[in-house]
Amino acid sequence: MANDSKTGEREMFDEIAALMGGIAKAFELDESQTITALEEGVIEMVFETDANGNPFVLATYGEKTARLYAGAIKQETDAKH
Repeated sequence: MANDSKTGEREMFDEIAALMGGIAKAFELDESQTITALEEGVIEMVFETDANGNPFVLATYGEKTARLYAGAIKQETDAKH
């Protein structure tokens, strides 16, 4: 059972790391800036589902908004087309 717990923790860590990397890339931030912005609540995140049923995280930082899909990032201006 302990191995299942460690596997689950690792998967969660990987997903969080991927999300943070996506946020950094979408908003052109370095790791330190991303961490600070998340800690200070400057980046807002909401779980959404698109018209095709695909889940994504809608992230907002200042005037910029991006959809963060598993394996893809779409700037909100791209997603509206």
